[in-house]
Amino acid sequence: AIGARPIDLHLAGFEKFGAEVMLESGDVVARAPKDGRLIGAEINFERVSVTGTENLMMAATLARGTTTIHNAAREPEVSDLAELLNKMGARVRGAGTPTIEIEGVEALGGAEHTIIPDRIETGTFIAAAAITRGELEIRDCQPEHCLRIIAKLREVGVEIEEVNQSTLNVRCGARGLKASDLTTEPYPHFPTDMQAQYMTLMTQA
Repeated sequence: AIGARPIDLHLAGFEKFGAEVMLESGDVVARAPKDGRLIGAEINFERVSVTGTENLMMAATLARGTTTIHNAAREPEVSDLAELLNKMGARVRGAGTPTIEIEGVEALGGAEHTIIPDRIETGTFIAAAAITRGELEIRDCQPEHCLRIIAKLREVGVEIEEVNQSTLNVRCGARGLKASDLTTEPYPHFPTDMQAQYMTLMTQA
């Protein structure tokens, strides 16, 4: 992906949970409170962070009390993680919305879970088919998680047929590709992690 990936939101969140966070010889060192358990807190993200949301959501599952994450990431991966945590005994509500509430529990247990298909991987294969002017059948994907990707690539001339809820047929349109500007934004908009693939696609427009 393009751009810096700061972790300040993660560290500030852990400190709100009562952890001691320090930088030692270039390494981030975090220590739990003396009693070994984090404390629930109100988390207000200045900007949307997917891994920040996921990290603090996981930490909050075993924290004492209730944690609320405001301006949380809404990506499908966040909802999928919340589903897994709940299967393990966590109490997570609101995943997939800007506000997530987590009620801490004493312990988590094992669970069986199937991870959702990777929407960026799906988008990458769609772009690859168009760039090479080939034809591709993409199976075991989840088109509903790729709506903005599919819409944008159709706009520039990629033919995408939804065969069923988990299969796409992709080919470059007979008229070829046309240039189009793009702005990436947090989900549900066009993802930053598809920026490089889209840029490559546009070299053929």
